[in-house]
Amino acid sequence: MKLTFKYPVYPTQTQETTLLQWLDHLCELQNSARNNRKFAHEEEGRFVSRYDQQQLLKVAREKYDDFREVPQDFQVSILKRVDQAFDAFRRRCKEGAEKKGYPRYKTRVRSLTWCLRKHTLKTGERVRQNPIRETGFRHNRLKVPKLGEVKIRMHRPIQGDPKEVTLVKKASGWYAHITCELSDTPKVEPTDAIAVDVGTTHYLTTSEGEKEDNPRWYRRAEGLLHKHNQTMARRKKGSKRWYKAVHASALHQERTTNKRKDFIGKLVYKLYHHKENKVLVAEDLSVSNMVKNKHLSKSISDASWAAFFDWCGNMVSERDGFHFHQVDPKNTSQTCSACGEKSPKKLSLVIRTFDCRFCGNSIDRDHNAAINILLRAARAHRGERWVTNLYETKNLPVDG
Repeated sequence: MKLTFKYPVYPTQTQETTLLQWLDHLCELQNSARNNRKFAHEEEGRFVSRYDQQQLLKVAREKYDDFREVPQDFQVSILKRVDQAFDAFRRRCKEGAEKKGYPRYKTRVRSLTWCLRKHTLKTGERVRQNPIRETGFRHNRLKVPKLGEVKIRMHRPIQGDPKEVTLVKKASGWYAHITCELSDTPKVEPTDAIAVDVGTTHYLTTSEGEKEDNPRWYRRAEGLLHKHNQTMARRKKGSKRWYKAVHASALHQERTTNKRKDFIGKLVYKLYHHKENKVLVAEDLSVSNMVKNKHLSKSISDASWAAFFDWCGNMVSERDGFHFHQVDPKNTSQTCSACGEKSPKKLSLVIRTFDCRFCGNSIDRDHNAAINILLRAARAHRGERWVTNLYETKNLPVDG
C-alpha cells in the first residue's frame, strides 16, 4: 500500500527562481517528447519508446548546458509521464472509447518529481535515501537534487519507506508530496454495516435515517469568484496587476477545493470510526455520465461524489483495514424497502417521500434508497449485525 504525505515547503527567493526555471525547462522537454512521438508516428510510421527518448536525453545532456543544469531525475520523470499518457491513449483506442484523449500540448508544468534510490551501507544492508534532515526546530530540511536543502514544515511524521518526492507549485505556495510504501493492513471482520445514498439536497442519507447537509462549497464561493473574474477582465492581460488578479482567483479556488476535501475526509472518517462501522456500502454511480445533465451538472460536480467514493474505497478503508462495497444503483429509489415492490410510476426527483401503494409504507425517499442499498449488498435489515464475505454478497438478490 502506498500513502502520500503532503507538507508545505518554504524555498528562499533564489531557490524559488531556480525551481521556476526548472519547471519551464521541463515543460519544453515534455512538449518536445510529445512532438517527437507524434512526428515519428505520422511521418515515419514508427513507435518511439521511453527508452529511446532517454537515450536522446543522454545525448542532449552531454551537448547542451541548459540540460545539464537540471537534475536528470526530473527529466526522466517527465519522460515517464509522457510515456504513461501515450499508454493510456492507446488503451482507450483499443477499448473503443468515445473520447480517445490524445496527449495535449502543455503550456505549464507545475510539479517536478524525483525517485529516492537505494544505497548500500557498510553492513551490506541496502536502504533508501532519506530526503529529510531533522533539525529539532519548527522546520526540517528537504534535500532537493542540485538545489540544496529547503525548509519543510512536517506537521506529522512520515510512515513507511519513502520512495518518491514531488514538489508542487500551487497558488498558496510550494508543497512536497512524499510517497511512502507501507505494509498492507489486514482487513477487519465485516460485522457492522451501513449504507449511504448520496444526493444534492442532502449530501448523503444513511440506512439508519441520518442525514448530512450539503455544504455546497462552490455555490458559496461563486459570488467572490465572479468578482475576481471581473477584476481580471478590467485589467490589461499580461500586466502585473492582471497577474495579481489571476493569483487571487487561483487562491480562492484552491481554498474552496481544500474545504471540500476537508469535509469529505472528515465525513468518511466519521462514518467508519465515530459510527463504529466496519463496512460501508454505496451505489456504483457513473459520475462522468451524470454530469452531462445540464440541469444537475454544477450541483453534482460541487458535491464531488467521485472523490467521496475514492476516499471510502482507496484511502480510509485500505489504510485502516475496513471494507467498502458498491452495488448496482438500478431502482434503489423506486423500490419499497419494506415489501420489495417497485413503484408502478417512476418517481421524479421533486418527490422526496416514497409512498408504497402495496403495503402503505411511507418513508423518506433517500432513506428508502439507503436501506435498499444495504439489502442489496448483504441481505440484512437495518440494525442487524452480519458476518459475511463481501465478495460472496455481490450477486445476492434483494429480499422481496
